[in-house]
Order: sequence, then C-alpha cells, then structure tokens
Amino acid sequence: MLKDFECTQESYAKGILREKGLKSTAQRLAVVHVLHTSGKSLSVGEIHDGVKEMLGVTGLATIYRTLEVFEDLGIVKRLHFPDGGHGYAFSQGEHVHHMVCVGCRVVFDFPECPVESFDYASVEKQGFRVKDHFIQLFGQCGKCAEAA
Repeated sequence: MLKDFECTQESYAKGILREKGLKSTAQRLAVVHVLHTSGKSLSVGEIHDGVKEMLGVTGLATIYRTLEVFEDLGIVKRLHFPDGGHGYAFSQGEHVHHMVCVGCRVVFDFPECPVESFDYASVEKQGFRVKDHFIQLFGQCGKCAEAA
C-alpha cells in the first residue's frame, strides 16, 4: 500500500504538485509508484491495472487526466514506439533521451544529448527558433538480443 511506499520519486512528485498548487492524491501517488517500480514504459491500461491493484476501483479517466498533468509537469515522459503506440515512464524533469527495447519495453537513458553540439545556424537563417527536442532510439536490450 502507499503507506509502505516512501521514496525519492514520491517526494519529488509531491514537491512538484505542491509547488503548482495541486493535491497529492492517492491515485496520483499510485501512478508514480506503478511507473517507478515497473522499470519500463507502461501503457495507460497497464498503469490503470497497477493502480487498481493498489487502491481498488479507479477510473480510467482519472489515469488519463493524471498522466496529462504529470506529462505537463515533467513527472512522466511519453515514449513513442515504432508501431505507433506509446507508453509512459517516470521522469524527474531532467533533460534526457531514451533508448527503448522493442522486445520488453525497458527504457534506458542515454547519457549525453547529441543535439547540444548541433549547429543551429541553418535553422536560424530560416527564422526558426528551436524550443525543445525529443530523441528516442529503438533496439534490443542485451537480454532480448540474447534470447533472439
């Protein structure tokens, strides 16, 4: 149960929610717990199942709203998959890019940002100002590659 769950991820989420004047509801904290303990990206349905297992009846609409708020606050990242689907992973608002295993959906951060060294001169000549960027690499983790 949530009482047994006090970790830096929960504290981080509570702090961001408090800073924005939002409540740390049991459902919101359960979403953090489910995402953090999974170690991989999860679909909305998988998050919903995990939260229901912890708290009992929880509406799917609540999960969608929570993920939308969390994505806006940087508490979760939406990850896109080659098949057009997407999942969510816990984030602490840091600027990271991800490697996603297409077999087991484990998410790995890669340590550097390849865009930091990008020469923006040609982009700026066109009057375009880059505000943000998003990079994901898809492949197989060592475990899935070994099993194949």
